[in-house]
Amino acid sequence: MIKILFGQSLLFLVFRLRTHSYLGAVLASGSVDGTIVLWDVNDGSKMNVLSQENGEAVRQCAFSPDGSTIISSDDTGTVCVWGQNKNIIRLIRCHEESVHALSFSPDSNILLTGCTLGNLRLHYADVANETLSTITDPSCSIDSAHDLGVLSADFCKFIHIDPSDNKTSIYTVATCGTDHLIKIWRIFCLIDAVPSSSKTRLVPSAPQEHECGNSVILSTETMNAECVMVIPAHGSSVNCVKYNRLGTMLVSGGLDKTLKLWDIQGNCLKTLAEHSRYVNTVSWNSDSTIIASGSNDRTVIIWDLTGKHSLDANMVEASSALFNLASNHVDIPLEFICPITHELMRQPVVASDGFSYEKSAIIEWFDRGNSTSPMTNIELESKDLSENDSLKDKIEEYLKSMDFGNFSVGPDLLNL
Repeated sequence: MIKILFGQSLLFLVFRLRTHSYLGAVLASGSVDGTIVLWDVNDGSKMNVLSQENGEAVRQCAFSPDGSTIISSDDTGTVCVWGQNKNIIRLIRCHEESVHALSFSPDSNILLTGCTLGNLRLHYADVANETLSTITDPSCSIDSAHDLGVLSADFCKFIHIDPSDNKTSIYTVATCGTDHLIKIWRIFCLIDAVPSSSKTRLVPSAPQEHECGNSVILSTETMNAECVMVIPAHGSSVNCVKYNRLGTMLVSGGLDKTLKLWDIQGNCLKTLAEHSRYVNTVSWNSDSTIIASGSNDRTVIIWDLTGKHSLDANMVEASSALFNLASNHVDIPLEFICPITHELMRQPVVASDGFSYEKSAIIEWFDRGNSTSPMTNIELESKDLSENDSLKDKIEEYLKSMDFGNFSVGPDLLNL
């Protein structure tokens, strides 16, 4: 921990603050007075005021990663989608209770909403058409995702393509709720959002219902979902969850006043306990060396995960060559990233599901008693692995071209 910031009573009125994902020049705040205020972060001036449908209290708001859209939710279960002209272009009415969880996929194509009944709804964003319309049928529904309520959700930045058909996108999203759990889901979507003329293994050819643990998933001919991991996270409600930019770790905050760091395999790496009341929100900096947490104790705590920062340090600077490389994720071919660890592969192997994994990661997956694919949740035909020499050569050539031939892929971030 390197800094504690003290807030005023305003923090109890403003539930969420979100910055424009790319430019970082606009801040959105949602309030129980039914408004979303857009602020210029350079001078603190008020740019726009948006009013939630029927003036309902705003429980959550967020920008799409491409900056084209703002979404907001309220206690009636309504989600408003705001277009470039700051008018409502879509009303999503797929929940019966308050919506506290909103999250966009990293490509801005998929929107997830979660309510206090514990249900998740997934939608194709489809914001190109700015004609006002109302959506009542989601592209995929997950009932009883969390017992007694969904409180937060966050998409991982990595999007994979099913190698069996090359037309199914696979997204990963983390959710949490009042059942003390974090759940990791795979969302399977047809790339063009149009029902396929040929059979795919992950998206059904017609709407169907199936059970996944205690959850009931209603898929359509364009979108499906599976729960691939359940993490008993906190001793009470898990209020917030957030992937780091690299997709290699999660941080969660709970009603038990603590933050917890998790690896992608669901192992708890560290517990941080300094807040005197429950943790409402968490966020990472761009190179995963800093976490900020906000609490109902009216403080924001800045946590240093490296031991290299001080009160006067520039907390935006990267601390290692790996993070400089991986933070600029647009330069790294996705095929070089292990779907399990979300790190650059050193010994890629191909499993019977057609995906390539880091050898040690997929072996660990099997050693834990898993017989299903980490990506699809479908039973694997076998546990046989074959070396992917061509991919290994590509990775080595890429690292040489980037002058990162000798870097190590496991920096220690936990010397708190």
